[in-house]
Amino acid sequence: MNNAWKRTSVVLILLVIGCFVSVRAQDELRLDANSGAGWQWPAASDGVTYIPVCWENAAGWQQETQHVKNKILTTWGAAANVKFYGWGNCQQNSRGVRILIADTRSNSGIGRFMDGRRNGMELNFTFRNFSPSCQNESRRFACIGSVAVHEFGHALGLMHEQDRADSTCTTERKHSGGLLLTAYDPHSVMNYCNPRWNNDGLLSQLDVVGIQKLYGKRGGTTNNGGTITIKDTLNVAAGQRSEHIIMTLGNNGARRDMRVNMSSPSTQVSYSYTSPGRYCYKLWSATIYSDGKSYDGYGEGCWTLEAGKNYSVEVKFRKGTRGKTFDIVLE
Repeated sequence: MNNAWKRTSVVLILLVIGCFVSVRAQDELRLDANSGAGWQWPAASDGVTYIPVCWENAAGWQQETQHVKNKILTTWGAAANVKFYGWGNCQQNSRGVRILIADTRSNSGIGRFMDGRRNGMELNFTFRNFSPSCQNESRRFACIGSVAVHEFGHALGLMHEQDRADSTCTTERKHSGGLLLTAYDPHSVMNYCNPRWNNDGLLSQLDVVGIQKLYGKRGGTTNNGGTITIKDTLNVAAGQRSEHIIMTLGNNGARRDMRVNMSSPSTQVSYSYTSPGRYCYKLWSATIYSDGKSYDGYGEGCWTLEAGKNYSVEVKFRKGTRGKTFDIVLE
């Protein structure tokens, strides 16, 4: 087994009780584990544990970031009653798992202690300085995916399997203590001594058993999505006679058109979303007034949408330059 590979940060079914910190290359102390209560991400009222995820520097890495998302949703996200959502660009006050793409040894904080911590997880996409055998394009994505599965195990609160007191591993073992959820698992994605590096990015049977003990099994009937209804009403009192609004919402830019006039002064459109998270919109309008002149409008913004909720908002115009454009808001 490639030693550079097997030293890549990995997570398993051993939980957080030991306490230690590591020093990053930039001499920043990062809390990797902690003792006492509070390490586990809490479940919402519907029984699902919702964990937001964002990228500190995703520009130029669309394929790689999408690959990581897909890998996590089909491993930890499919096994446990956990919903990783968001996956957009980090904002100043973003919570949850914040990922920095860096050509370093991949690493992650542990459990809820990394909530909102800038660069709380680091993932390597190039492998120029670490695990160079992963540079080959035919295996680079496999490396990215398997490392991500390991690091997200840490993000869920799991420690390294080989560090258990009953571990049979002798080459990578360190004593750290923790909560034992299953029998010792030589095949865990969190085990440095697994002959299959990070278990090829696949959860072992005991990985699944352990994570389900912590967060429960993936529910099949949970309502993670909802709807947003956008309403537009012609402002006859302000002199509006007709209006055409184009709106896009979400990363895929789903488009909706709204048209109102004197004969049909009100309309509405709806969007459905399948998971909670941050959704951004853009609107453009062309409005004709009683003086025969046409005015343009534009607006944009973002919402953080919760699971299982239905929202209703209305298009509003702010007095902008009036002679040129209007500012549009949704309230």
